[in-house]
Amino acid sequence: MPNPTPYVLSAPGYLTGGGDWEHLTEWLQRGHGWRDISTINQHTALASPDNRLHVLLSRRAAWTWILRATAPDDQEWAAVLGAHLPIEYITAVVDAMLRPTCEHGADVLGPLQEAGWTTDPESPTSTAVSPDGLVRFTEERAPSAPRPWQAACTVNGYRWWTAAFSTHAPPGIVTALTRSLASSDPLPRMAIGTPLYGCGPYTRIAQTPHSYDDEQAQLEARIAQARDRRLARTSPAAAPPSTGRSPRTRRL
Repeated sequence: MPNPTPYVLSAPGYLTGGGDWEHLTEWLQRGHGWRDISTINQHTALASPDNRLHVLLSRRAAWTWILRATAPDDQEWAAVLGAHLPIEYITAVVDAMLRPTCEHGADVLGPLQEAGWTTDPESPTSTAVSPDGLVRFTEERAPSAPRPWQAACTVNGYRWWTAAFSTHAPPGIVTALTRSLASSDPLPRMAIGTPLYGCGPYTRIAQTPHSYDDEQAQLEARIAQARDRRLARTSPAAAPPSTGRSPRTRRL
């Protein structure tokens, strides 16, 4: 029986398009216990159980992902990520947000340089450009550290997506995106609509037996793994079996 929803493997990942948003929203809600705080002005708005982390998909901002966080020291930062950025990349950034500690000393451009991205010698700030010249990742000037970072993907004059991190975004959070951008792994996408308009000359496509059912099975597995870890952290330790003796008596 033919696959009713054929998929392909597409690379580079940053030209594959957004993908299925539920891979992030369902994972946060069902796996990590986030609350839905959506309003009429937002397609999706989710908050972490402690209310320190927020993920919004804003229709008012041209379908843009907005990530906000309040660190334990009450320092706030935000990231604004275009909806055409692969959901796998956005999920990687959110996953870094979920960890209690992040890499404050991370080398943001390191993964890109290792993947063959080049440094722009004419740029007044730290800049890396993808081998095909379509993506530019730049550290902006700022009076405080860590400095804000910005990235953009432009094909034939059309801006497919942008990404911006505020001044106080931890370097480890930003590096979660540069690691994704540096990855050579292709991403599964529906054959219809791939490659993105105008991106054909820059996109490598391979056939795959991957299907919608496979996508859903992978999502459910990630949700179950996240839920099990969360429950293991929050469940009280199992009480030792009773021996019927006085609490002061220990069996050797």
